[in-house]
Amino acid sequence: MTDRGGGLPTGLDSRLLLVAVLTGLAAGAGGIALTLLLHLTQHLAFGYTESTFLTGVERAAPLRRVLALTIGGVVVGLGWYALRRWADPIDGVGEAMRTARPMPIGPVTAEASLQILAVGFGASLGREGAPRLLGSALAGWLADRARLAVGQRRTILACGAGAGLACVYNVPLGGALFTLEILLTSAAIADVVPALLSSATATAVAWPVLSTHPTYLVQAAGLHANEIVFALLLGPIAGLAGTAFNRLVRWSRTLAPTGWRVPVVITVVFAGVGSLAIGYPQLLGNGKGPAQLAFDGSLGLLTLGALLLLKPIVTAACLGSGAHGGLLTPAVATGAVLGALTGGAWSMLWPGTPTIGFALIGAAAVLATTQRAPLCAIVLVLEFTHSGLDLLVPIALAVTGAMVTSARLTGVPLSGREVSHRPGR
Repeated sequence: MTDRGGGLPTGLDSRLLLVAVLTGLAAGAGGIALTLLLHLTQHLAFGYTESTFLTGVERAAPLRRVLALTIGGVVVGLGWYALRRWADPIDGVGEAMRTARPMPIGPVTAEASLQILAVGFGASLGREGAPRLLGSALAGWLADRARLAVGQRRTILACGAGAGLACVYNVPLGGALFTLEILLTSAAIADVVPALLSSATATAVAWPVLSTHPTYLVQAAGLHANEIVFALLLGPIAGLAGTAFNRLVRWSRTLAPTGWRVPVVITVVFAGVGSLAIGYPQLLGNGKGPAQLAFDGSLGLLTLGALLLLKPIVTAACLGSGAHGGLLTPAVATGAVLGALTGGAWSMLWPGTPTIGFALIGAAAVLATTQRAPLCAIVLVLEFTHSGLDLLVPIALAVTGAMVTSARLTGVPLSGREVSHRPGR
C-alpha cells in the first residue's frame, strides 16, 4: 500500500524521512559532545592523557582512585539534587513515547551531562543512557517543529534514542535494532526505514571525531567444535545470570534516596566503589575494561570470578545511591566475564579454543537476557568487536537458551517486557 504523494508505503512520507535524517544529525552531534565530555572528565579525574581509561585508572595512585570517585560523587550528587528539586521531572524514552509529552531540552541535557560525568569519574554505569536520552529529546523537538502525527512522533522519539546509541559506539545496525526490537517492538517498513536512516546518519556524523574503530579491539574469532557444546551449556547459566542482574538492578532502584540525602548517599557509595577499585581497578567505568580483558583472555579464573560477582553489585550500588546511567555495557562486561570464566573451566576438559569465542558467546547471551532483545544483542556484540561472524551458530544457541531460561525464571513470556525505559536505564 502506498500514500497519495510519491508512492511511498503508508506512514512513510518524505517529511518523516527528512526528520529522521535531521534526528541522526542532531543525535550524532549530541553524542560527540557527550563523548568529549566523558573523555575530558576521565583525563582530569585520573591524570592521564593517552592510552585507555583502564590503563589510566591502573596507573593512578590508590588514593587518587578513592578521591576521584568521592569528588565525582559530590559533583553529580549536588547536580542531581538541584535538578530534581528545581526542574520538572524528566520522562524516560519509553514514557515519552507513551504519553507524547515533550522532553525539555535544557533539563534533559543537564541529566545526560550528569550521567556522563558520573561515568567519567568512575561510576560503574553505562554511558549509553545519556546519548539515548538526549537523542530522543532532540528528535521530539524536531518532530514537534515538523508537526508529525502522533504515530510518526513516537517513531522519531525511538529513532533518536537508537541514533544516540549508534553514534557513540559505532553500531549503526545495533542502534536501529535497539529502536525496533526494544523501543518500538515493530518490524513495519514505516519504522524500519527511519530507524536505519537515523542510526546510519548519526554514526557517520560521529566518525570524524569518534573514529570508525570498534569499541573492543579483539582478535579474529573462528569456530571450534567445542563452542557448540559450550553454547548449549552456557545458555541457561547466562539466562540465570542475566535474570539475577535485572532483579538486582530493580531492587537497588527501590532504595534510591530523595531530597537532601541524594548527594550524601551518592558520595558515600561512590567513595566505597573507589575503595574497591584499589584492589580491582577494572570495576570503574562502564565495563569496557573488564570486557576487553575478558575478550583478550588476560585474566585468571580467580579474578574473573571476583569481577563476575563485584561488577553487578557495584553497578546496583551506584543505581541504589540515586545515580542514573545505562546498563547495556555493564551487562556486556558481565556476560564476557561469565563466558571467559566458564570457558576457561571448559577448556580444562576440552582444550584448544581461544578465550575470545567463549567471551563473545557469554556477552551476547547475558545482554540478550537483560535487554530481552536477542537480535539486538547479537548484532551489538558483533558490531562492538567487528568479530564473531563465524560464531553465529553457537551465539544463537546460547542466546536462545538464555532467553528461554529467563522466561521460565521470571514468568514473563518471550513477547513481554520485564524492565521499563526510565531515564537512568
